[in-house]
Amino acid sequence: MRRLLGTIMLLLAAGTLSPAAIAATHRPAGQIPQRFGVRLVDVPVDEAHNPRALRYIVDYLPTGTVVHRRILIMNQEARTARFTIYPDAAQIARGLFTGDAGQTRSELTEWVRVQHQVMTLRPGASATDMVTIKVPPMATRGEHYGVIWVQQAAHLRTARGFGVNDVARIGVRVYLAVGRGGAPPTNFTIASIAGHRSATGRPSILVHVENTGGRAVDLNGTARLADGPGKTAAGPFRAQQIISLAPGQTGNMTFAPPSSLPNGPWQAKVTLTSGLTTSAATATIQFAPLVTSRPGLSVMAWLSLSLVAAVAVLAVVAFIAARRAARRRRAPAWPDGPDTPESPEGPAGW
Repeated sequence: MRRLLGTIMLLLAAGTLSPAAIAATHRPAGQIPQRFGVRLVDVPVDEAHNPRALRYIVDYLPTGTVVHRRILIMNQEARTARFTIYPDAAQIARGLFTGDAGQTRSELTEWVRVQHQVMTLRPGASATDMVTIKVPPMATRGEHYGVIWVQQAAHLRTARGFGVNDVARIGVRVYLAVGRGGAPPTNFTIASIAGHRSATGRPSILVHVENTGGRAVDLNGTARLADGPGKTAAGPFRAQQIISLAPGQTGNMTFAPPSSLPNGPWQAKVTLTSGLTTSAATATIQFAPLVTSRPGLSVMAWLSLSLVAAVAVLAVVAFIAARRAARRRRAPAWPDGPDTPESPEGPAGW
């Protein structure tokens, strides 16, 4: 059985899609939570060994092509449940693949049809639905993103008698590239690896990644440390999150070693994978010791203030000198002596 896929979506709030076996909502006390699942059944022959293609609809289609993909919907509740199935728009931003809610339209959703828009399943029953994608001849080339939602809605009453609209969604992501001349390559680069230590003393490895290919990637991976103090080694450490990047996008991945890890230096090796594509990089890192802030100004601040003060003093001296020179030029020249400013008693010799 291929892995299930989806996410919990409550009260019409769209969120990030991630692998999940079951969708469950939090109902009022005394109510049984909704439990249902969905998974992809069909996989393209050329993607049969791609882990992403086992979870998501990942395909490259020339314009004018029609494909069919089946999804399996499972009712794991103790009662009969009614589901609605529909395509929705999605986007990739800030490292997240996010599906919209409420049947938001996009170019891709205009190409997608489901065979059964509504399904009613008995307790423990399952059924397949056919998803058809028809790419028109004038379709925009490039990657398109969407989601096939399976939704269950119910109107519940709380213990105090208030009515609550309870909505749960799970979905299958759609990554569809459109064009001619063959599928664009999948590629990504590890741009930098750095070590950090938080204010609480917790070390972390921050990896900056760039999607340099023509297809979206969902990145996961590990980080290993070697050649540390005393030739020690540590890891592997799993990524704290899976990030999604569209072509041209960049993002950060974080790995969290234990707090007891020495500062280093360490030789860090990071290996990231998306489907069948893998990239690795190494770098020398150090978890900088925690710097305790002290009251007052830093050395650089004192130097800057001293320089400003020196410039101000020079400006004042230059100004005073210029004023004195100007006064000498304006004073009268007496015939019996040098140019002398007038005294309180009047000019000399009077």
